[in-house]
Amino acid sequence: MADGSNCRQGNRRAPFADLLDMRAGISKDGIGTALMSIQDMHRQAAGFVQGGIIVTLADFAFHRAVASISETGQAAVTVELKLNFISPAKDGELIARAKIVSQGRRLIVGEMDVKGEDDILIARGLGTYMLVQPRT
Repeated sequence: MADGSNCRQGNRRAPFADLLDMRAGISKDGIGTALMSIQDMHRQAAGFVQGGIIVTLADFAFHRAVASISETGQAAVTVELKLNFISPAKDGELIARAKIVSQGRRLIVGEMDVKGEDDILIARGLGTYMLVQPRT
């Protein structure tokens, strides 16, 4: 798996991922991954990873899955995302894996899992991306 430490998505940077210390993983054949080592800045007051951080990691993996099947330079944006939290995350490494389950002309549906160490399921979700046409 590529470490993606510079958080590049194709030729574009992902500054939010740099800010949150997320790493790009694979982006191939409708599969995308993103990784994150849990740090203090990711935790909420009770000591667990804040839910929005987990959603962001899942969305980043989904974006990488979409990028793997899109034309070079094609923009895509999240239009819907639902994530169910299964277990709390506190320490270690998180990995989000996304898989495209349906692709139309403009809409792409994918499913995402976020797992912790020992393959413990932290969250599972479903989302939709829309391919965006450049404005002229």
